[in-house]
Amino acid sequence: MKSPGSRRIFGPVPSRRLGASLGIDVIPRKTCTFDCVYCECGETTDKTCERREFCPVRDVLDDLEAHLSRMKEKPDIVTLSGSGEPTLYLPMGELIDGIKRLASLPVAVITNSSLLWKPEVRDELARADVVLPSLDAAIDDAFQRINRPHELLSLPGIIEGLERFLKDYRGTVLFEILLIKGYNTDDRNIEAIKAALGRMRADKIQLNTAVRPGTEREIEPLDDISMRRFRNFFGPRCEVIASARTTRMSHEEADLEETILTLLERRPCTAEDLHRALGMSVEDAESTARKLIASGKIVEKRFGGELYYSAPRRDA
Repeated sequence: MKSPGSRRIFGPVPSRRLGASLGIDVIPRKTCTFDCVYCECGETTDKTCERREFCPVRDVLDDLEAHLSRMKEKPDIVTLSGSGEPTLYLPMGELIDGIKRLASLPVAVITNSSLLWKPEVRDELARADVVLPSLDAAIDDAFQRINRPHELLSLPGIIEGLERFLKDYRGTVLFEILLIKGYNTDDRNIEAIKAALGRMRADKIQLNTAVRPGTEREIEPLDDISMRRFRNFFGPRCEVIASARTTRMSHEEADLEETILTLLERRPCTAEDLHRALGMSVEDAESTARKLIASGKIVEKRFGGELYYSAPRRDA
């Protein structure tokens, strides 16, 4: 069995946006500034805006070095993501610098944009090669309903922070807008989001929908026709994020079951997702999942016509 610390590093996972992404998760589950209705990680149990050093940078880099040493093929990128909002990690800038020195790989950060009103967060995040900010609403009632933010956060402050950050940032910007029927897809909300994005630099605007089980049961994904219509509305720099895409990676973990559990703790996956992340066949993924279900370690749930597997997070 792996040590708990090794669970900070997970994947490579089949990222919709980054290819084969090796994840680093330094935020305790589920610590976040938001409690989004669509979050695949589950309900936020520690809603906070306080940045903390949840674990030492040196420990994270040691885990990363050990993980990379077991891989025959390097991932495409190292991504700060996982069980909560990565910018809550107090030494984020130090960690990004350390990853670059150690791995010689680009670093991405997936963020909900909520703390970019803080100058120190903007300065640290600027060290990343790729930033994937999100903006699900530009009208406050939709923002409150979808993202359910911490009481200290304001939508105007978040948008202003985004504008300030993107004005000076020189890396790649992949904006994500997650569309939910009945929440932010009416004309008023869509037009407000487009107007806000028109003031910001972005290499891509990537439209997503709730393709995995979220916090609220009534959340459903938009159909392909609706997604294409919204893509056309947002213009030429916009694209729809389809199912996860990546090349098949070599999997050198000694304990396949433990590796699958580590992935499923972070995000629900289909057998196809496990195939792409771990280089195993879909049939083997389904067979292993059945064994894990029988042992009570994972559960299955049908969502949007797909069968997803998920695992409860073990305490680190």
